[in-house]
Amino acid sequence: MAAKRGQNCWEIMQCDDEDMCSVRVNSMKRCWEWMEKNNEFQFRYGLCYECIVYLCNNENANFSENEINQLLGNCDLYEHGF
Repeated sequence: MAAKRGQNCWEIMQCDDEDMCSVRVNSMKRCWEWMEKNNEFQFRYGLCYECIVYLCNNENANFSENEINQLLGNCDLYEHGF
């Protein structure tokens, strides 16, 4: 599966656990905004800005869709269902 701009985090990360995800339950498009609003550690430590979901969806990210897919191809993210 290729990541595309505008996808929800659970689509990019292939997350099936709807009940455990506050972002998905609240239908938030930008998970990093949820993390910031709720002062979650992912945001506090800057992890959101390195996340493929942020890179795919933030208009300020400096990667093209092709570059994002190349990044995904260099990791085992999808092979392990994360």
